[in-house]
Amino acid sequence: MIQTAEQVIETVRTLPKPEREKFFELIEVEKFKHIETNGELKQKNKKFRQALQWIDEHKEEFDGQFVLLEGSNLIAHGTNPKELYAAARAKGIEIPFVKRVKARDLPFGGW
Repeated sequence: MIQTAEQVIETVRTLPKPEREKFFELIEVEKFKHIETNGELKQKNKKFRQALQWIDEHKEEFDGQFVLLEGSNLIAHGTNPKELYAAARAKGIEIPFVKRVKARDLPFGGW
């Protein structure tokens, strides 16, 4: 018998707590299997490394600004991070990489 997602959800809600916990553990395991098998996690890590490298290469040019990156591609930049998140949503970017660029960290001067 094939059930719809709504039917499965209702069934899970009626389970005793220990059985629901088993179900949720299974879902977590399956979710990560999916990510690892389709290369999604590797792709996200690659984009993250590319973004960090881009920031390192362009830190003087964008010092003090926020940047929105998709891998090594600059999508937008400015002083208001809320505007960058809005731009990311408008472009369909689910998990935007927004970071404030600092060209120089001030040395710690002590007390």
